Amino acid sequence: MLTISRIHQKTWPALLTVCLTLVIWLGSKAYYEDWFSDPFKYPAKAASLGATILMCWCVVLSTRLRPIEAFFGGLDKVYQVHKRIGRWAFFLIVLHPIFLSAHNFPDFLVFLQELGFLEPLGDRYLWGHNVGVATFLMMAGLMSLTLWLKIPYHLWKMTHEWFGGVLILAAAHVLIVNRDVTTYPLLRIWVYGFLALALASFVYTRFFYRFYGPRFDYTVSEIAKHGDVIQATLRPVQEKMEFKPSQFVYLVVRKEGITPEPHPYSIASGYNPRNRIKLGIKQSGDHTRSLDRLERGDPVLLYGPYGHFSDRFLSGVGDCVFIAGGIGITPFLGMWHVALHSEERLDPREAPEQLRRMHPELIRTWRSPVVSLFYICRTRGDASFDEDIRQEVAISRFHGFKAFEERGHHYECYITSEQGRITAAYVRERVKGGLQDKNIFLCGPSPMVASFVEQLSALGVRARQIIVEDFNLL
Repeated sequence: MLTISRIHQKTWPALLTVCLTLVIWLGSKAYYEDWFSDPFKYPAKAASLGATILMCWCVVLSTRLRPIEAFFGGLDKVYQVHKRIGRWAFFLIVLHPIFLSAHNFPDFLVFLQELGFLEPLGDRYLWGHNVGVATFLMMAGLMSLTLWLKIPYHLWKMTHEWFGGVLILAAAHVLIVNRDVTTYPLLRIWVYGFLALALASFVYTRFFYRFYGPRFDYTVSEIAKHGDVIQATLRPVQEKMEFKPSQFVYLVVRKEGITPEPHPYSIASGYNPRNRIKLGIKQSGDHTRSLDRLERGDPVLLYGPYGHFSDRFLSGVGDCVFIAGGIGITPFLGMWHVALHSEERLDPREAPEQLRRMHPELIRTWRSPVVSLFYICRTRGDASFDEDIRQEVAISRFHGFKAFEERGHHYECYITSEQGRITAAYVRERVKGGLQDKNIFLCGPSPMVASFVEQLSALGVRARQIIVEDFNLL
């Protein structure tokens, strides 16, 4: 079932292009004085044009291209925009046939008949109409699986790949009906350009990403299980992946009994000289449960890294509060390591540019923020990383919690079954100096994150202080 974040994302580029499409369309009709006699055709055509542009955006946003990720502030944000405008496209396309047939009212039977397939009798427009009906039915079926049904991830991913067929049928519908888009030159260039870009994006994602995307060969060096969480440590076979703390990767395992589709997992480690990557994987679905078969020595593929969650932290501007719910702790672990350790750092004049860009925390001029971490779990048995977090404090330059707390840092494993629901007011009381001048990072179940954002806003925390990792695919 599709869940969409309540956190505001950058949807304005898609909305802007829809508005430009409608301006080009209406401007063309005015220029050619080619107005409809049926007033219902205006909302019908506006809905179809808007839905077409939004569908193209959905496909382009699926490419995981670096410039797109950078513009939206992280791949989690890209997918939230993708889901939101995908839903808008579906509801818009529903309006298209309704308004096309609205002139038949009050004859409801004829209205319904015109919504379905019609005998073409050699009429090109009717052939196009039937292709449009097929497009709508295919899109409706796929969107129903996404919007209202909860299906296993590998089936969801497979059905999502069929949206390429929807796009092809939509392009065929536009060509065959041979109406406004093909009639007006500027509109034709604009819409065909979007369709061509979307089709190229689909071909890249479906057939070429697996070969030309950012892929790295790794091997499982350690594997452990704590409750329903698997902790897998991976080592590079040859080329290592350069990553920032909090980023995530797509993991592909080709082993009998493990589904081979790529799954996103946060990197639960920071920079380390051995180039190891640690993943924390909660077993909550078919694929994650099948990872019980993963063993030391198994080869895996990693695609990535992705994500910009730690950018504000690495900028060193302002102290930080980390609020993690359940497995949402994983992106914080790398940042926690960076904040607590003071390995010998490099002179900025001697460090390569790429190292300065990827790992500012290794440069001598970097200032480590003071960090307060709240690890929220339902029971103590769910706190799979509590020991790792405490161990980081023990081996850090503070050598234990006394000096750690004196510096201003704070760590708390909050157990909701014992302490009740945690609130933003509680966090404010526990953080030295309160929250008004802090960067507040949130990652966890969507309802928890949305609730915290609302509470923090009520406490006067500004929106720009709140940084959310919201990677919820379904």
